Amino acid sequence: MKNILIASMIVLLAGCTTIAPSQTYRPANYSGAAWDITGEMDDAHDMVIIKINNEIVINHALEIWSGNGEFTGIYKGKPVTASCMTDASDTTNCFVFMNGEKAATLTFD
Repeated sequence: MKNILIASMIVLLAGCTTIAPSQTYRPANYSGAAWDITGEMDDAHDMVIIKINNEIVINHALEIWSGNGEFTGIYKGKPVTASCMTDASDTTNCFVFMNGEKAATLTFD
């Protein structure tokens, strides 16, 4: 019985995902609808997924030892970069830039 409980807890913990609150962004000189920037972090594998309007633009693992990472992607032909840092309390902040302009700060608690 104990083994089943332990195995169930491991499976449950392995599937944990943290979702950062979504943020909107409108590029300079752009008159269309604001873009929705969202983020997810697979806690078991330290994978960061950043989406713009539900399109995955970044999907990479953080550094194992530091929990940090610098990532790049493309959205609508424009470069997207994310600089992610994990602090001592295990909160990860990803600063997202579109074409060199800060677009969002995604926080994973």
